Amino acid sequence: MTDRSGLLRQASEPAVRGRLPLEELAPDTGRLRRTILQLAWPVAAEMLLGTLTQVVDMMMVARLGHNAIAAVGLSFRPMFFALSIFLGLGAGTTALVARSMGRKDPGFANRIAHQALMATAILASGLAALFYALAPRIQAFMGAAPDVLPLGVAYLRPLAWGMAFMYTSIVITAALRGAGDTMTSMRVNLLANFLNVLLNYTLIFGHFGFPALGVQGAGIATSVARVVAALVLLGLLLGRRLVILPPPRLLRFEPDVFLRVIRIGGPATLERVLMSLAMLFHLRMVAGQGTVALAAATLSQNIEELSYMPAIGVAVSAATLVGQFLGHGRPDAAERAGWECVRLALFFMGFMGLLFVLAPGLWLALYAPGSELRPLATTLLRLMGVAQPFVAVAFALSGGLRGAGDTASVMAATALSMWGVRLSLTYLFMSGLGWGAPGAWLAIVVDSATRAAIMAWLFARGRWRRIEL
Repeated sequence: MTDRSGLLRQASEPAVRGRLPLEELAPDTGRLRRTILQLAWPVAAEMLLGTLTQVVDMMMVARLGHNAIAAVGLSFRPMFFALSIFLGLGAGTTALVARSMGRKDPGFANRIAHQALMATAILASGLAALFYALAPRIQAFMGAAPDVLPLGVAYLRPLAWGMAFMYTSIVITAALRGAGDTMTSMRVNLLANFLNVLLNYTLIFGHFGFPALGVQGAGIATSVARVVAALVLLGLLLGRRLVILPPPRLLRFEPDVFLRVIRIGGPATLERVLMSLAMLFHLRMVAGQGTVALAAATLSQNIEELSYMPAIGVAVSAATLVGQFLGHGRPDAAERAGWECVRLALFFMGFMGLLFVLAPGLWLALYAPGSELRPLATTLLRLMGVAQPFVAVAFALSGGLRGAGDTASVMAATALSMWGVRLSLTYLFMSGLGWGAPGAWLAIVVDSATRAAIMAWLFARGRWRRIEL
């Protein structure tokens, strides 16, 4: 009988060292599938832990009333807008590091990571200062009601001073994933998430001798956890404990290397910015329906994020494998890996979508929402269940395209679906047809189906095979 634990351990060791056995994986579909899962599960577990932490946070905040829920929801979208910049930079970093590892050139992978990290530290510090100073205006722009606005400011300002640390962690993690190490960030974030929950319990309600700070306490707890995670990752990096190593001169700026990161990461950054802006305006439209609609939307989105975890993990696997296979000169194996990732993502997200459609009440029970929120939140969650298979295809193939360095095509597809489909249909369904918040969520379903179709066409066309990084 095969020793399953030994098999998983054997599959994971090359990933941690950044030396995937590419020649052995290329012809062996079973081993390729196992490697996809081995790369994906730490990412999925890390994301799941983070989302569960958000769920616990929201469960605690929900006890403060629907105004507090709305304040957290309005703060999330502007934060995601800023996050999108560094997710794009991370996508470029992942693609270049993966390609370098496929070419067996870890030295250049280290230089890529270093330049991306320097750019992140400078840019993130400036953004954090802006968010702190402009917190009241950001909440007002998002359409916060007078009784929600002060709560939103109290939550957003503590989040701001942890931004630079969070974005530093994102870029380090992106480099590690490109090298095939998906375990390190999972372990670090396990610690950070546990700390976040503990501090939330302490600061939101006032335990262990601390004052009850409400939503402000939730913001402080999140930032402290992010600082700890970033410091641990930086300590491991500088201590030469990771597959990505620091260069001999830490503050050395290399314009040619930096420009390569920007060339690939720039379109990915623009894609994320366009996506987050579309989501921000989408939520702002929903906010016009009132605080109850906004709170129901926030709850349904918080639950929906649970379904993303396996697909995000598979998307990271796709980016890593497609990038490394291309660097190794095997575009045929890269394409096979991409489609295998689609199959696995469909399996996981299809199952979650079915649960959302058939048993939305079980998920909503986690938050114990008031009777005025439950019917609308149920409808929105069921609509999200219908969208899950489309989201799975879009996630997996966009990951593969980014790993190949084809970030410009992903950006164009995202812009078309989010701005041309989601926002226009949201306006039509909500304002023209009077369907309210369910109309906004139906627009998301159509948008997801459109994006999945475009990503499948782009990947099948195969131009990404010939991109030089």
